[in-house]
Amino acid sequence: MIQTIALLSPIYVTLFWGIIFLVQKRSDNAPRWTLGLFLIFACFLYISHAIFFSRLYHLYAFFESIYLYTGLSLYPLFYTYILKLTTHSFKTPRHLFHFIPGVLFGVVSLLLTLTLSPEQRIYYVKHILVETNLKAINFNTLPGIKGYIFLLSRIVFILQTIVYLMLVIRLSNQHNKTINHYFSNTEGKKMNWVRNLSILAFAVSVAAIAFALLGRSYFIHHNLSLLIPSVFFTTIFFLIGYKGNMQREIFEILYEQEENNADEEIPEPPEDDLKTRLLKLFEHDKIYQVNELRISTVCESLLTNRTYISKLINDEFEMNFNEFVNKYRVEEAKQLLLSRENNKFTMEYIAQQAGFGSVASFSRVFKEIEGTTPGKYREKNSSKMA
Repeated sequence: MIQTIALLSPIYVTLFWGIIFLVQKRSDNAPRWTLGLFLIFACFLYISHAIFFSRLYHLYAFFESIYLYTGLSLYPLFYTYILKLTTHSFKTPRHLFHFIPGVLFGVVSLLLTLTLSPEQRIYYVKHILVETNLKAINFNTLPGIKGYIFLLSRIVFILQTIVYLMLVIRLSNQHNKTINHYFSNTEGKKMNWVRNLSILAFAVSVAAIAFALLGRSYFIHHNLSLLIPSVFFTTIFFLIGYKGNMQREIFEILYEQEENNADEEIPEPPEDDLKTRLLKLFEHDKIYQVNELRISTVCESLLTNRTYISKLINDEFEMNFNEFVNKYRVEEAKQLLLSRENNKFTMEYIAQQAGFGSVASFSRVFKEIEGTTPGKYREKNSSKMA
């Protein structure tokens, strides 16, 4: 009973989320559809596990090609999912090479299985995979060759966990930097769930490497030990599905706006004139108090486009849009904190008046700029209150 639960739990979770994402139109949300494909592949991977640990050795001999194909395609699919979330364009043909290892090992494994006799297939699974008999792995026999292929696939899998983790972290960092050029409040827009998924991917990678080194033979002889990886991976894939289901498309509207603006040829204004109007917009009109201020809003107010505004802020003030806006917001907050009239108001009120999206982001940004929290700043400067 415990073994059945351990084997079926990850299958049910991955199948559940996979169906949810795949029933949507691919054209409507390509990232979610890719995530659905990733979870279905994981489902087939765990079906292969279930067949193996149920000791259906003859059936597993054929299913191993699916096991290798899906296993070596999981990290490329996860990377593709993150790539589609964090970039505007995605060229499918250019990224197909990521899936070559899975296809190659899957096809070779299937061809060798078809070549083996029924007795050799049972021998391969029982003596090479279950008993991990290294002496049986040699190039003089077809089961031995198949054993070498399997070991080589495990090495490739371990390398994938490292390479794709680095790629996903790099994509996440690039995305976070880009977001700073679009939004004043980045909370909830930096796709922190992508960072969380990266952490989960790292946890999966470490666990996968550990389980690969330990070998499946240990788990087939100790059925209760199956609960450990089962609970772990079931939880991981549930969280991946849950986070993916809550995803927000940040770039869709932004790129649509840029494409529309690209159709309108806006001449580049004189830098001094643009700088003067920008400073007036912030210092006199206090546009930074708009809670969800975007660079597109500033562009509309100044009748220009994002390229000119970003270039001006980056070159003239040596900061990105997010830092530029937060500088004004912190100065506004400092005035409110030192005002006797506002001393009775809460941090929530001051954060809102300064334009921050939440007290948490207010405190974080204030400490980054001033080196202390808003509360301690007010206490330290209480004698300066006007």
